[in-house]
Amino acid sequence: MSHSKFRWARLDTAAKIFPCTSSRRDPKVFCFVCELKELVQPGPLQQALEQTLELFPGFQVILKRGMFWYYLEESDIRPVARKEYRPPCSPLYDRDVHTLLFEVTYYECHVNLEVFHAVSDGTGAMHFLRVLIFRYLQIVHPKELGGLPDLDYDASETQSMDDSFERYANHQKKPKTRHVHRALHLHGTKEPDGNLNVVIGTAPVKALLDYSHRCKTSLTMVLCALVIRAIRSEMPVRDLKRPVVLAVPVNLRNHFRSASARNFFSVMDVGYNFSKGDGSMQDILHTLEQQFQKGLSPAELQYRVNQYIGLIRNPFARISPLSCKDFAMRVGYRSTSRKETSAVSNVGIIHMPPQVAPYLRQFAVFVSTEKMQLCSLTYEDKITFSFSSAFADTDIQRCFFRFLTAEGIPVEVDTNLSENR
Repeated sequence: MSHSKFRWARLDTAAKIFPCTSSRRDPKVFCFVCELKELVQPGPLQQALEQTLELFPGFQVILKRGMFWYYLEESDIRPVARKEYRPPCSPLYDRDVHTLLFEVTYYECHVNLEVFHAVSDGTGAMHFLRVLIFRYLQIVHPKELGGLPDLDYDASETQSMDDSFERYANHQKKPKTRHVHRALHLHGTKEPDGNLNVVIGTAPVKALLDYSHRCKTSLTMVLCALVIRAIRSEMPVRDLKRPVVLAVPVNLRNHFRSASARNFFSVMDVGYNFSKGDGSMQDILHTLEQQFQKGLSPAELQYRVNQYIGLIRNPFARISPLSCKDFAMRVGYRSTSRKETSAVSNVGIIHMPPQVAPYLRQFAVFVSTEKMQLCSLTYEDKITFSFSSAFADTDIQRCFFRFLTAEGIPVEVDTNLSENR
């Protein structure tokens, strides 16, 4: 690498939890997929990858352990775009082997970007994929696309490597919070060998937006409500007293100005207790609306930023050896996990120049998980719903898609990716 400023960096504030909580079942890896309308050419993909890395130096790193903290170190390891060779969201981080923490693979018409969460969040990785696909198509179709200007991701190296939590933390006090009861937990037969069960559905985004407008709410809240209803359809009666709680990632760049390609997100929990409501779509949405309004308030968002920073600035934490920090963070992570049933992440819209649209079919994103998670992503007139699950059973996923079709929203569903390869 030829970057003059970046040689090593501490993990960003949100990333510190991932190395010590990654496991074979949940290696903290997420995957973006771009489906082209033509077969992938390995040579141009490799060229595009090398060009893209020049804009994202924070991706060409290895993770090392210090006495007190993990840190990222610049690496000369050359990433190689290769044909798919293992199940989706397989581990990328091994504390005993220094390797890059991301991987680009391809299969037929698909290009995959898999990233260990300590390197970046979904927004940062999405920008990487956008540039990668754009550069690839320019190389493959120079006559049609060679003269196009670069994409709009023009952050400097300093901006892309920024830990925005440090920049926006202040001393605002914690807002009042309600007591959170232990959430419903999903149970079932796990996929063998720690594999991930991935089911992807595609629908016209206009139909879903029209439905959201009829419900007088946002698309994200509709998705959360549908997942809650789908989980309810598989809940034993004895578990109705347990609330269904969803972890919803919040992209803090939408609330604090930042061009960082590193982690800058928080998570809010929203949920519904079927023993205290009538279980209708209207009642679920009404409950969620109140929780979203509070969770996305400026005071609450500022508190989350301060909370992350407060943990690492704690005097005792600063002087504690890394092994003690790891133990404490694992305990805290398990405690938080007990309060959540599942997760829903609406990554939003991926923007590409209109000139490349004839070569692109769709995009998707999904994550590793010990539970079940829904991720959605919109490109052009299509929205993809990607369910990743540690469980072999897909009844909840099927119920979710049935709810959509019952509202007149046509859905095309792909089966488990690991079985299709």
